[in-house]
Amino acid sequence: MTVELHGEESDQESLRHSTVYFRTAYRHEADFNVQNLTQQPSPLEDKGYARRAVDIDQSVSENYQRLLWQTFSAVYDETTPDNATKAEIRDRLTGSLRDSLQRVFPDLVLTRIGGLSRGRAFEFTKGESRGFPYVNLSAGEKAVFDLLLDSVIKAEYFERSIWCIDEPEVHIGTAAQGLVLRELLRLMPADAQLILASHSLGFMSEAVKISAQGGDGVAFLDFGSHDFDKPVRMTPVRPSREFWKRNLVVAMDDIATLVAPRTVVMCEGSGDGFDAQCYRQIFSAEYPDTDFVSVGNSSDAQLDKLGLTSTLQTIVEGTNVIRLRDRDLASESEVAEWRGNGTRVLSRRHIEGYLFDQEVLDALCDRLGVPEAKTDLASIRLRRMDELAGRGKDPDDVKSAAGPMYTDIRKRLSLGGAGTTARAFAIQHLAPLIRPPMRVYKELKADLAIDS
Repeated sequence: MTVELHGEESDQESLRHSTVYFRTAYRHEADFNVQNLTQQPSPLEDKGYARRAVDIDQSVSENYQRLLWQTFSAVYDETTPDNATKAEIRDRLTGSLRDSLQRVFPDLVLTRIGGLSRGRAFEFTKGESRGFPYVNLSAGEKAVFDLLLDSVIKAEYFERSIWCIDEPEVHIGTAAQGLVLRELLRLMPADAQLILASHSLGFMSEAVKISAQGGDGVAFLDFGSHDFDKPVRMTPVRPSREFWKRNLVVAMDDIATLVAPRTVVMCEGSGDGFDAQCYRQIFSAEYPDTDFVSVGNSSDAQLDKLGLTSTLQTIVEGTNVIRLRDRDLASESEVAEWRGNGTRVLSRRHIEGYLFDQEVLDALCDRLGVPEAKTDLASIRLRRMDELAGRGKDPDDVKSAAGPMYTDIRKRLSLGGAGTTARAFAIQHLAPLIRPPMRVYKELKADLAIDS
């Protein structure tokens, strides 16, 4: 097997030992007592750490000895100034660990690394309790301390490696999980990559926040929809609302049905929910906590005849409900009045006006690898729109032109299995193409004004 990593080339022998660092889900060392200090084997050796996902992974006692050994070695290290104090030497090795632990648990302070003679490897302060040992930590505090201590110790060994942690949430409360993820990323080497196997809400939601804040290196892999009895090629998925729904069922079982989105957009649409399906496809990446519901005609959506607003806000306090309607044949004064009353109104006649925009059709050609077809699709669109007048339709009625337009597009691009109707084609192939920074996306986003 050959391993390739991004960046500078490394010899395969060194990669064999240091490419992957793995922590199993069985990380629990309730107590330990080290009487004799011995130099621990390098973690790069095969016996230096857990090799299988089912192995017991007790690392705290080993890392304690490594920490002491590094402290002793620092005394004789040429890089340590002769006038360095004991506190400075200790802090150089344990300062980052102490600070990270306190960022996760502000009231828990690592006060000292105990020597062998004291029988207390680590001592902590919490509230008025001072100098209590590691064994007195809660299960969650031990789990967090284990992960942070191990990251501090192993960072110098696994600098250009893939760090894998199975179920990092074990024993850790949801509120602390996001903080732990932040600290793991802070402590890891800059050239390392972190992979977490988790269905924990705390870790997943924090990863989404990091991604939204510009963390381009965050990727989600969804294992739930694959048949691993066959060869599978995994690619990152967008954390859409459907992705969250599937993971909520795993993490929370029946309670998942009680979790409502932060924002619900009531839009037009018949029984097939066409409009809502398209909006979900378009905005799921930027607004994963927003859902769309088709509630009938424009009057139903604008006046909330189903009483959805009061129902949702009664069940889940704080849910924001947006009423969205098509423009249809409305005049400028009517649109201004509706918007003044809090109803969102599309700038174009209906959603088909956005779906069959030329910018979207150009993107379709690019995705299919036939950019030369853009001119033909533009001609098809122009011809079918020009025919509307002869059919007694308004010149901006894209919905009426969508059926013939789809038939021509399907034939020109030789599309198979593209959908039996223009609506099916729009849901599956056009809506997913409307993405930032497209002009049509910006216009539709402005119409919905979800952030307002």
